[in-house]
Amino acid sequence: MRPVGPACLPLLALAAALLLFVPSGSSADDSPRPPLVDAETQGAIDRGLRFLARTQNPDGSWTSDAGQKVNEEYVVAPGGKNVHHVGVTALAILAFLASGHVPERGPYGKVVTRAVDFLLSRVQHDGFIQADQTRMYSHAFATLALAEVYGMSKDPRLRLHLQSAVELTVKCQNETGGWRYAPFGVDSDMSVTVCQLVALRAAMNVGLRVKQATIDRALAYVLQSAITPASPAPEEEVGGFWYQPASTRWNRSSFPLTAAGVTSLFQAGVYDDNGLRRYVQSRGLALAAMPSIERSVAYMEREYESVARYHRKHYFFYYGNYYAAQAMYNVGGAEPARWERWYDRVRRDLLAVQVRAPGPGGRDEESRWESNVGDTHTFATSVAILILAMPLDYLPIHQK
Repeated sequence: MRPVGPACLPLLALAAALLLFVPSGSSADDSPRPPLVDAETQGAIDRGLRFLARTQNPDGSWTSDAGQKVNEEYVVAPGGKNVHHVGVTALAILAFLASGHVPERGPYGKVVTRAVDFLLSRVQHDGFIQADQTRMYSHAFATLALAEVYGMSKDPRLRLHLQSAVELTVKCQNETGGWRYAPFGVDSDMSVTVCQLVALRAAMNVGLRVKQATIDRALAYVLQSAITPASPAPEEEVGGFWYQPASTRWNRSSFPLTAAGVTSLFQAGVYDDNGLRRYVQSRGLALAAMPSIERSVAYMEREYESVARYHRKHYFFYYGNYYAAQAMYNVGGAEPARWERWYDRVRRDLLAVQVRAPGPGGRDEESRWESNVGDTHTFATSVAILILAMPLDYLPIHQK
């Protein structure tokens, strides 16, 4: 982990107002790289935050649809249309934090505080963070958001609820080492599993205890999902990650799944193929062939164009790039130019589809992003801000 902890966020927010960000890897010579978050990008972030602040509900939540992905569609659950959504609220909190805004400080301090209070109000007696038919995805994002806020506040009330949420997550890990849509599911999938793994890592980062065995079992599941030359898959899919490694009917690789898989390895402190080999050998994992982080990153870079071209207003694009941004940012620690190329590409694509409009009364302009997950646009807007704000380096969970 870089030596930038959650408690530094208020100071970093002040610094952001005074300095332009220079990406890691820039040298202090006479020709520094230009800032990745340029004035145009910062303007889009600021307008998106204004949209989120204006659309927050009085109880601190944001509204979206509760449902599930079915093939390429998002199917709303009965009674799940435009509900006060735990997962989307958590993503909105993370968008504010990633932009340097913290509870009780600055123009959005009250917005963030109300949102945190909403999440706390939805922690059930068993630790499940749930409202209006939201599921384990939302529980994981809410746990992640609470962990990031607790890291900067050390509020004992937050710790109590966060510990309860973490214990529920650990209890729901099944025999495969993964997690599924609902608590205590008997099967699992990569997408839900990575959400829980990142949330647990965030909790560990702020001092909560999670057994290493829990993390190792989850990583074993992730590695079993990796497509290697020994996998029954076409050569062009090698480097990708499967949705369910034990399934023959539902197996498929994709840009979002691969981005999620690479991010999970980085969260475990495994950053290259040599480190991956050492990890597999130290844990005695039985794999038919060794996965390759380099091939997975190359797969992501190759598949990005297809997702951006055909799914730019689809949750595939937003969810996939939420993890791809984290993965490529960590790649940038060793290869800054590779990260900068990737970020510039996704930045341009996001700015091209932002919807700009005057705010109430025509005073402050707003931006939102749209997707096929609901018609409130909160999900896409929150994730777009998280991606665009990645170089600002405010969220500890995204740091190496």
